[in-house]
Parts: sequence; structure tokens; C-alpha cells
Amino acid sequence: MNIAIISGSARPKRQSHQVALSLKGKLDLLKKDNWLWDVKESNLPLLDYTFDSHPAPGEVLKALKPRLDATDAFVIVSPEHNASYPGSLKNSMDYFYKEYGNKPFGIISVSAGVLGGINAVRSLQQYIIKLNGIVCPQFLITPKVQALFKDGQLTDESYGTRMDQFVDNFIHFADKVI
Repeated sequence: MNIAIISGSARPKRQSHQVALSLKGKLDLLKKDNWLWDVKESNLPLLDYTFDSHPAPGEVLKALKPRLDATDAFVIVSPEHNASYPGSLKNSMDYFYKEYGNKPFGIISVSAGVLGGINAVRSLQQYIIKLNGIVCPQFLITPKVQALFKDGQLTDESYGTRMDQFVDNFIHFADKVI
């Protein structure tokens, strides 16, 4: 199974990216084929055409297309921005559509507050359904993310345990769907 981890924030000093990198590390330890789609790094312009209708897709889009085609499952790691997910995430994902169809999606939300991004989870669930993706019923919320890492390393064992449980459940779910 090839899993894409979508790191959904393009902001400077983004905390959610640490969570995405931690997830990647866990999948690597489990020897699960995975790759990281960092929306900040891909830096796609505001959507004008989807990939399929684009008269001249750039190199970044051309490189993403075969990777998305080869992806079996997705995990979105998203901060909560104004009670939803970031526009940068939606803009990046909206370049594609059929690449997500009938594929399993997991959601990890991130927040500096105590609710852990639960509003982003709800919004992403609706968005994934619109993309014809299949939403994993279990999600992982990440409250007070600023207290979970030190120098890029996860230091909170209880969150690490919750992430392990999420990964196990998501892989089991994705295996059943695929």
C-alpha cells in the first residue's frame, strides 16, 4: 500500500508539519510505502484549471500526477484555520479530482488550542466525501501541538500512543477498502 501524507499548511512556523513528519517516521518504521506531499513546498498557484483541463500544467503538477495515481490511501494532516482547514490545502488538492476517488482517507487535525482542530476534521470529512474518497471513521485530533515537540522530536508519550493507535486503525481500514 502506498500512502500519501498531505501536510496541509503553508504558513511560516507551522506546527502541523511536525505532526506530518512524525507520522511519516512511524510509517517508515512500519515499512509502509509512503510519501509526503507538502503544500508549502509544492507552492501551487491559485487554482485556475484542474490538471485534466490545464492547457500548460507546470512541472510541479506534472510530477504530482503520477504520484497521486500510484497512491492507494491518503492521510491529511491539517491545522484548523477559522473553524475549517486552510485554503492552501484545498487549493492544492483541488487541482486533482479523479485521483482521490474510492481511496481511503485518514484525518489528523492540529491546533494550538484545547479542541485539537475538531472543526477542521468535520470540514475535511465533508470535503473528502465530495472528492469521492472514503473517510476513515477514526481521526486523530492534536490539541496544544506547541507542547508536544522539542527540536522537531515528539516528546509527549500519550500523544505518540494515540498516533500509533490511529496508524494501526487507519492501515487496517485502508487494507479493507483497497
